[in-house]
Amino acid sequence: MKGMICAAAIFCAAPASAQMSISTIGATDAQACFEDAKNERETSTGNCDAALARQAMTKRDRLATYVNRGIVNNRAGRLAEALADFNTALDADPSLGEAWLNRGNARFLAGQYDLAIADYEKSLDADLSKPWVAWYNIGLAREAQKDARGARTAYERALEINPDFGPAKRKLGLDGDGAR
Repeated sequence: MKGMICAAAIFCAAPASAQMSISTIGATDAQACFEDAKNERETSTGNCDAALARQAMTKRDRLATYVNRGIVNNRAGRLAEALADFNTALDADPSLGEAWLNRGNARFLAGQYDLAIADYEKSLDADLSKPWVAWYNIGLAREAQKDARGARTAYERALEINPDFGPAKRKLGLDGDGAR
């Protein structure tokens, strides 16, 4: 089954970082888990847990469900559980760009900025579907490290790839028409 990938933003006590959930098609609990990952207010992993307890799921849907449960765990501040979910997905398939990106987010939220940046870079190497999101998150991590130049470079790179990406525009102080 071929799914689509959807971007979602997470808002925590730390600066917002962009996360990417992975859709699952044809599996009711897995689809509900995907919807939970997109819902910025959802902190329960019940749908994801139910989906993972089922035996009849494709490998792709199972790995996507681990990533999506990790996003919900990140949002709830359960960073160890989130890391375990992302690691499970990556151990099975290291080409999952969204898993690298979201593992980076867990590390970002834990204040492990160098490790977060390394994961964001791996997400780019793994052919992330929306690379501007990784560049934006690299910018956030550089900003957290007090590296203004590195942050600016990352935000500019995000805009080179997607000139309409509002969060990077705002970080650079650009208005809607590109003027400063």
